Amino acid sequence: MLIGIGGCSCSGKTTLAEALVWHYRTLNKTAIVLHQDDFVLRPTDIPLIKGRPDWETPASIDFERLDLGVRFFQQHFEIVLVEGLFAFANAALSQSYDFSFFVEITQSAFQTRRSATTRWGAEPDWFVQHVWCSFLKYGSSPILATCVSGEQPFDIETIAPALR
Repeated sequence: MLIGIGGCSCSGKTTLAEALVWHYRTLNKTAIVLHQDDFVLRPTDIPLIKGRPDWETPASIDFERLDLGVRFFQQHFEIVLVEGLFAFANAALSQSYDFSFFVEITQSAFQTRRSATTRWGAEPDWFVQHVWCSFLKYGSSPILATCVSGEQPFDIETIAPALR
């Protein structure tokens, strides 16, 4: 089974993916998460915005390598989850999902979470705004995705049975 999880930066995509992996492992199923961030291109191959690599565009992702990773892990795991802002940006990958989740979050919750994040170091206000605008431009939910709130704890017992 292939599951896609999309949503804005800091919305809870990774948290949901990891909770689903642990849920399926308790059911004695093999499951793994592929993080879109592990498939970014080299910084020199990514478009720039104001002199900085623009990680917030689908052009920053090596979708060919991600596809190879998905196919490899599908041979070794019963459930493969792909999570990231651009989980639905590649049509072929998006159409191959057996199930899709879209993690929703408000702009104010995003700004609060993103400003508290130190993963990328200090970010200028313009870049945080750019991240939100890129989400609005590229990170939309597919029509058939199940929408879940990233502002509440995930109820895996409610979410996961839909995947059986």
